[in-house]
Amino acid sequence: MIREEFAQFLKKLKTANDNGQDIDAIVKEYEHRNVYFYNDGSIKKILASEKNLTLTTDLINAALNLVGSDRIENPQLVNPYVPGELGYRSVEPDLLLTNDRGTGVPRDRISIDVQHENNDSLYSDRLVLYVARLTGSMEKPGDFTPLENLHVVSFQFFDAFKGSPNYLHTVQLRNQEQRVYFERQTVTLVEVNKFLKHAEQFAGDRSRIAQWLRAIDTLNREADFSEFAGDPVFRVLQNEVKLCNFSAGYMLSNIMKDIDKSYWEYGAARKKAKEVAKNFLLDGDSVEKVARNTGLPQSTVLELKKEIESPET
Repeated sequence: MIREEFAQFLKKLKTANDNGQDIDAIVKEYEHRNVYFYNDGSIKKILASEKNLTLTTDLINAALNLVGSDRIENPQLVNPYVPGELGYRSVEPDLLLTNDRGTGVPRDRISIDVQHENNDSLYSDRLVLYVARLTGSMEKPGDFTPLENLHVVSFQFFDAFKGSPNYLHTVQLRNQEQRVYFERQTVTLVEVNKFLKHAEQFAGDRSRIAQWLRAIDTLNREADFSEFAGDPVFRVLQNEVKLCNFSAGYMLSNIMKDIDKSYWEYGAARKKAKEVAKNFLLDGDSVEKVARNTGLPQSTVLELKKEIESPET
């Protein structure tokens, strides 16, 4: 499901729970559907899982563009999802891992976070806070040792660098000559919306992170996944996003956060998206392209196209 559809489902689940109805029956009704991958609770259960470490490792290496001996090979989850537990929330990143590279080599510390809104342009402050906290926790009082490699990866749905032709950004400490001062501390920004809205511009990008973004988007839209089905990593991903893997209790406790803004703004946002979609269709854009650029389900765009082609008299 796309974010708005998932918010509607969660609202239905919450209302049923408040009214004492059978929430497990509702989950059963939707069990064939996909969860919205970028929801905090969804991504934590999928990626912060011991059984899915291969999946998580592939995504990390893709986002950081690590190849060969630089790749993350055997990460350890610092904040794993524990089956049967409801989990916990904090001001820390959604996912935190470490990777030991051997004696005498600083280990890696990797965090992954997803952010949908810029919160009055304060998200950069939050990322800097993450970097400071994660860096500070590397040292014990009175025992200073070389710092670990820190990678903070942010999947965000707004542009960090407006006007830039890139959707993937690497941020490091540099001097006025653009020389890296400290190479073991990196913030990687993945501008998801920019990549999806300008799909034609990035059509030739065959990088692993581009493949990941396309695969996730396809699963969120519940579109034809055959393009990715031959990849063993993406086959695992396709299975893990199924709503049948998520209990009603988990969703009520960990995923309800996503309702707050997306649900209550859903009506107005959807109405505006439909108006934009109609204009795109009138310009001759394909149903798939319009769905991708507006965030509407393809079924809704098809209905709009039929309305345009067969107006009521």
